[in-house]
Amino acid sequence: MSINWQDFAKPTGDFNKWKPENEGDAIAGVITGLRVATMPDGNKYPSFTIDVNGVATEVLASQTQLLRILAEKKPAVGDTISITFTRLEKLQGSKTLKHFDVTVTKGKTVEADDLV
Repeated sequence: MSINWQDFAKPTGDFNKWKPENEGDAIAGVITGLRVATMPDGNKYPSFTIDVNGVATEVLASQTQLLRILAEKKPAVGDTISITFTRLEKLQGSKTLKHFDVTVTKGKTVEADDLV
């Protein structure tokens, strides 16, 4: 099934936000929501709501490498995801690149017979 990211509504309520700052920072849980987040400059990024032990936590995939990995793995609602910030690479011009390890375990596919 193809996802039209534009169809996802902005989350409501209080959400914790995961912002990896230190190497080794990690988050893991079940994806309960997906949406497109539009930044003030007009750039759009996927944003996940992850249930972490009963706490809804938002993860904005705006980091270059994280976005690339997620585009390859195509996680969906119901999947379990684990993201670890592994290292910070210094680039030219005082820029940096965050590196991540991402594991996605697909959730159970619901078959028509399961709904009876």
